[in-house]
Amino acid sequence: MKKFLLNLLLVGSLFAGTYDYPYTALEKLDVNNTEINEVPKLDQFMYGTFTEIRRFNSLDFSDGYLTDDSRDYFNDDINKTISEYIDNNRTIKIKVIGHASERTDDQSEVSVDSKTYANAIENWFRHSQDLNETIENSQDFASAIAQKLEDILEDREDANVSKEIIYVEHRASQDMAFSSGTDYGRDLSNRVMVTMYVLAPKDIDSDKDGVYDAEDRCPKTPLNVKVDEVGCPLDSDKDGVYDHIDECPDTPTGVFVDEVGCPLDSDGDGVLDYKDDCPDTMQGLSVDAFGCPITKILRLNFLRKSSEIAEDSYHHIEEFAQFLKESPAFNARIIGHASSIGKDGDNMILSFDRANAVKNALINEGIDKNRLEALGRGELEPIATNRTEEGRSLNRRIEVKLSY
Repeated sequence: MKKFLLNLLLVGSLFAGTYDYPYTALEKLDVNNTEINEVPKLDQFMYGTFTEIRRFNSLDFSDGYLTDDSRDYFNDDINKTISEYIDNNRTIKIKVIGHASERTDDQSEVSVDSKTYANAIENWFRHSQDLNETIENSQDFASAIAQKLEDILEDREDANVSKEIIYVEHRASQDMAFSSGTDYGRDLSNRVMVTMYVLAPKDIDSDKDGVYDAEDRCPKTPLNVKVDEVGCPLDSDKDGVYDHIDECPDTPTGVFVDEVGCPLDSDGDGVLDYKDDCPDTMQGLSVDAFGCPITKILRLNFLRKSSEIAEDSYHHIEEFAQFLKESPAFNARIIGHASSIGKDGDNMILSFDRANAVKNALINEGIDKNRLEALGRGELEPIATNRTEEGRSLNRRIEVKLSY
């Protein structure tokens, strides 16, 4: 046991700095020829200006596939960390390196005693004869993790991070992190190492707004849009809508606006809310400059040549009565109008009778009679021509003028 622990400690110490110092990169692991061809140059990936290098814990493939603990670690730590750096507009590179152990021809054997030169040669042979499988395993392990990382990038809503930030390498059994003296030690060498390199900010201005990406809080500003010192479009009137889409650029401070930066007109009376003294004006009422009602035309049907209100029009009476109840400051002058068909005197009387019928109907709905006045104007104030049926229909109306 002590020997095993000593071997584990020695090998772990030997390779603890594998990715801290330049090492010979493996350009190709030749499965067919069972040879490892080394590139006669150092791995240049480790060179550069990095503000941070984050080395994650090894991902365990000791059973030939990613263990549950390592899968949880990948999701909870690696995934979360990489996503956080991307969300903060940091430029990163990710190195994924697969490792695998070599097997002896007797998996139950602890190891051959290597005190003698002959036995050392025998050990070397036993651990070298399955190099093909070792190469393939390290490649499969690295590819599995690289695919998980690519899925992270593809699933992002912005989808603007290239897969090219992921660098994959498989090193077979070149870096045995644990003792090869036991099956357990060799299995632990089946692993993948993930390292994140955070590049120093460069003088890059992706959206061409004059603010470098490292300082740009709005990195996707449209071209030719004026920005502030942190790269965000201007909002001169401080209404929350950027100037380049603001159709009302001089909105007073504190005024609520719509999606294009224009003040709201909630009751649709043409007077903006911040100027409207009567913000809940009933639809159809004419209003003054302060948004308060002046005139409303009630389109009511009466029985032919009668002042009796038709049943299908009575809901208009109810709606107007409700408005008056909710607006006790207003008084209503109810004016009846007629078309030019018939005698002038008859039209005058009929228009008054109809106005008076509306007044009485409102009283029946609970409106104080002292707030109401009925008048008849006959055919004296047409709003359309009396030469057509359509025009005459428009002229036969009940008009309500409000005062307060």
